[in-house]
Amino acid sequence: MTQLATFISRTAALGLVLAGLAAPAAHAQADLLGQLEKETAQEAPATQVVDATFKSTRLINGHTVETPGEGTLI
Repeated sequence: MTQLATFISRTAALGLVLAGLAAPAAHAQADLLGQLEKETAQEAPATQVVDATFKSTRLINGHTVETPGEGTLI
């Protein structure tokens, strides 16, 4: 019974140490998210005009039998 109690107490102590080490990492992630929100709030969103988005009929990320012509870069 003594060995079991010692094992449980060591396991609990290890769990507490690991939880204590993980807490600063979680705080750092929240801090980075706050910095990102500040930067995006300060910058005015720029309008980008996009034309000819769907001009091509080429299938990019899927199976197709179409092959590009000679000298055409993909």
